[in-house]
Amino acid sequence: LKKIGLLMLPTIFGAAVYQINILVGTLLASLLPEGSVSYLYYADRLVQFPLGIFAIATATAFLPSISRQAAKKDLQAVRGTFAYAMKLVLFITIPSMVGLIVLREPIVALLFKRGAFDAKTTHLTAYALLYYSVGLWAFSAVRIVVSTFYALQDTKTPVRMAVISVCANIILGVVLMGPLGHGGIALATSLASMLNLGLLVRALKTKLGMLGLKAIMTSAYKTIICSVFMGAAVWAAAPFIMPSEDGSLMGLFFGLMGSIIIGLVLYGSFSLLLKSRELEKVMVMVRKGKDKA
Repeated sequence: LKKIGLLMLPTIFGAAVYQINILVGTLLASLLPEGSVSYLYYADRLVQFPLGIFAIATATAFLPSISRQAAKKDLQAVRGTFAYAMKLVLFITIPSMVGLIVLREPIVALLFKRGAFDAKTTHLTAYALLYYSVGLWAFSAVRIVVSTFYALQDTKTPVRMAVISVCANIILGVVLMGPLGHGGIALATSLASMLNLGLLVRALKTKLGMLGLKAIMTSAYKTIICSVFMGAAVWAAAPFIMPSEDGSLMGLFFGLMGSIIIGLVLYGSFSLLLKSRELEKVMVMVRKGKDKA
């Protein structure tokens, strides 16, 4: 119990760095024009959806396996599991990031545009979502790296990096909120998370040696290429599918669903052409889920 207690306090702080940065952003946004706090809040809710479904779920699922490997001192297996989880998370979150960027305005309009939430509010919320979305892959990858440290029973390193990340977020937020408004605060959160990820990966490499970063980067390059082509195609097709601004909610729903389906099909097709192994792994997971259902 004493050991658990000693590990728990830094664990809570290290895992909550994203929420702390969001809180810092909220405090800074209170200095901006009225409504800025709300724009950031609603945009963050939308980023939390893929973050919770994919990143947190993946980190939770792979933690027991990597913890057993770490307990057995099987560092080679730890490195392999880490690389597997990172490639899988990036394969899912990078296209999610692109999709949120391309379809940010119709997504916000579908979910929130009613009553006092008018076209201007929709645009300003989508503006914040753009800058939050840029960091989605980093928010997600941090979860995997932090979980690896916890499996190794190292809770101090994530805390040190979290403190640096929070300080960087404050500085970047103050600097960027001038030219970019509330979008600058969202961008500061994304950039601080990227810094946090870089520092954590560097520290983990020092601790474990080779992490399979070459394989991770090769997979990420393929994912980025597929995501860019998918995003360009969806961006070109969306004007023909989406209704006008004064269109019905049902028309917006079907237009958005059509755009998402086109994106999924194209992303899967491009991944297949580039022989992405992560596509096969995702398909296996989907089949297993259907069998259990």
